[in-house]
Amino acid sequence: MAKKKVYLVLKNNQIINSFKLGKYAGIKTYKIFGRLNCGTGMSAKKENRVFFLTWADAIEAGYRPCKNCRPTVENTNKN
Repeated sequence: MAKKKVYLVLKNNQIINSFKLGKYAGIKTYKIFGRLNCGTGMSAKKENRVFFLTWADAIEAGYRPCKNCRPTVENTNKN
C-alpha cells in the first residue's frame, strides 16, 4: 500500500505535518504569501518557502498578501 505524502505547513506559528499541501505559499524572507501557482513564490528558493492551510494562518504568522497574484480569502462556507 502506498504511503500518503506528508507536507510541512505553518499553523499557529508552528511547523506541522499535514496530508494537505495548503492553499497558500509564502516566502519567509519577504513575509508575503500568495497562491500556489504565483510566479513570485515559485521563483523563491525552496528553503525560503512555507505553506499555509488557511488565509488566517498566514496573517497570524505576520505575512501579507502578494501584490502580484492578489490571493483572496477562501470561502469558509464551502464543503
